[in-house]
Amino acid sequence: MEKREFEILKTLSYAGSMDVLFTVTKGKTKFTDIMFETKLNPGILNRLLKALIASEVLEKDVDGYHLTKKGALIVSYTLDILALNGEKEGHRDLKEILSTKIEQKARA
Repeated sequence: MEKREFEILKTLSYAGSMDVLFTVTKGKTKFTDIMFETKLNPGILNRLLKALIASEVLEKDVDGYHLTKKGALIVSYTLDILALNGEKEGHRDLKEILSTKIEQKARA
């Protein structure tokens, strides 16, 4: 495994990282929105967001935080895995949002 792949897996293993990605997928992209949705301490959330950006899973612009194509694929695969375990509630809507984001990133 390459160092870059290891860093992505390490970042995703942090407590709260998938909560942040799911929150951003739902369209809540501002720091405070993510903080209240995930109930993460601001300092921890700040470090986590920086790690997700460094791993190229999230990007930040004037509108807030957004999934990169890599980030959208990670969330999509995670939803597929959760569906295998019978956890399907709300996943269909997120999968539709992700499909649109992945297509938009592919065109960019």
